[in-house]
Amino acid sequence: MGHTDYSTIVNKIKTAKPDVVFNTLNGDSNVAFFKQLKDAGITSEDITVCSVSVAEEEIRGIGAENIKGHLVSWNYYQTTDTPENKEFVEKYKAKYGSDRVTDDPIEAAYIAVHLWAEAVKKAGSFEVKKVKEASKGLEFKAPEGLVRIEGENQHLWKPVRIGEVQEDGLIKEIWSTSEAVRPDPYLKTYDWAKDLSDQ
Repeated sequence: MGHTDYSTIVNKIKTAKPDVVFNTLNGDSNVAFFKQLKDAGITSEDITVCSVSVAEEEIRGIGAENIKGHLVSWNYYQTTDTPENKEFVEKYKAKYGSDRVTDDPIEAAYIAVHLWAEAVKKAGSFEVKKVKEASKGLEFKAPEGLVRIEGENQHLWKPVRIGEVQEDGLIKEIWSTSEAVRPDPYLKTYDWAKDLSDQ
């Protein structure tokens, strides 16, 4: 976070010429990284960067001209094609301005409030233990599609999407799972990870 000099990393990328760069940078570090990448003459046509922490709001800060054509991975984009999302985007822009964008973190917060409210109603209580128990298996038709709370770990079943940054700063979905994916934050269902928890 907050790192601004990527000249060494950009030079390494330029020398290695990888097929793709998997980017886990966060926040304003992405602004410096993508600007320096472009200044070094590297575009998405040369080397594609796939980011897991760049959404529509970050694209505004980076500048669409500096990141267009690169890929991102989220569960939701402003352009996600569901009736719930059309309504969500319209209401969001009506409240915060037509020039504003929605993004995955915004939609995730929206989902969280709705699921919490449903769990409280079901529990008939604000008591954390009761709400947590009531939340198991709750579903919500979110702007991204149907999501469900996994009772075992309190994470959400969600679709996975890969998108390409467009010239207008929005993200065009180019791939998605056909249904929501079961959350496995502790890697319990992966054979390759079975010994990790013992360390």
